[in-house]
Amino acid sequence: MTSSSDLAVVRRAGRIAALQASLALTAVLLLVGAVIFLVDGQVQKQQIADQLTSVVGTADDVTDPPPGMQLVLRDLAGETSASADGLPTAELLGREPGFSDIRIGDESYRVLVADRPEGRVVALLALKSYEASRNRLLLALGAAELAGILASVGVVVLLTRRSLRPLTEALALQRRFVADASHELRAPLTVLHTRIQLLARRFDDGDAHRAKEQIEALAADTRVLGEVIEDLLASASMASKGVPRDRVDVADLAEDVRASMSEHAASAGVTLAVNRDADAATAFVVLGSAAALRRALTSLVDNALAHEHAGGSIEICLRRRGPNVVIDVRDDGVGVDPDAMEGLFARFSHGHAHTAAGGRERYGIGLALVREIAVAHHGDISVAQTPGGGATFTLTLAAAPPG
Repeated sequence: MTSSSDLAVVRRAGRIAALQASLALTAVLLLVGAVIFLVDGQVQKQQIADQLTSVVGTADDVTDPPPGMQLVLRDLAGETSASADGLPTAELLGREPGFSDIRIGDESYRVLVADRPEGRVVALLALKSYEASRNRLLLALGAAELAGILASVGVVVLLTRRSLRPLTEALALQRRFVADASHELRAPLTVLHTRIQLLARRFDDGDAHRAKEQIEALAADTRVLGEVIEDLLASASMASKGVPRDRVDVADLAEDVRASMSEHAASAGVTLAVNRDADAATAFVVLGSAAALRRALTSLVDNALAHEHAGGSIEICLRRRGPNVVIDVRDDGVGVDPDAMEGLFARFSHGHAHTAAGGRERYGIGLALVREIAVAHHGDISVAQTPGGGATFTLTLAAAPPG
């Protein structure tokens, strides 16, 4: 899983990206709304001008002005007439020719003053209906803008979260791989360290034969370490591509693990043995990945060593249970806290009753890896208290068909 700092960085980047995208979309929507409002205002202004120009050009009296309009006329003799009482005829007739605005009472008017051969004509158009239309347009634009902004913010936030999800998952996989690699490499490196110490003693004792044996064992362990590294690199694709379907003799695998870790166990004063209750050569053959299953057994033995005491013993017991091969890794150490059993195979979950951990911190990853390997092989892993003390981890795998 990703650390809190990584998640904080990703989330902060997501919030910033969402905010920037939302602000950009908001600016675009506001600009579009402003353009629509301005264009509508220009269209209305032109409509008003055309209507006033048409009336001024054809009016010959004030008796029947168009709806929403008023007329004021002055002939060449100086006689004035108006279409309604209360109009400021003198002020209107005294204006310069052209368009202007005036407010009479509670009404706003657009005014056009024009001189004709017959005299001066003043046409007034009430703006109330146009102002109401513009207010309705402004309200509709505001509602549309608000809805658009809210919708855009929601869409941007959703898309940003979805786009950042692969990054979050990549960070989680990266940290998970680092944690798995750190855990899985620790056990073989400890074995290598033990062998190097023993090798140094053989040289000090002048025992060339035993030193040669230790060198060969050291070379074998380095090969195992290389296999662990290669398997870790391939583990990310195990779930999607599936594990190999090779025929693996778990009995031979258990002997390899015992041989690899016996020196390390002996240095802690612990006996490591393999027992099996069947004689058939194919009794313990399964289909899967030898490297992955070796990882699982090594992790179980390493976990048992961490809970053992000097003078204790660890057994890798193989048996058949119907169509299944069952591998028990049994120790007589401090056992397992019953309250911790439920979450023992969860990643980063671990017990606290370590005895042979050598003072190093344990991250509770090995047992989670064992469970993943078991599931990938269509098997199961469980734990129970060993009668008389200690713990027994049981790995169950389907036996391979004869072939």
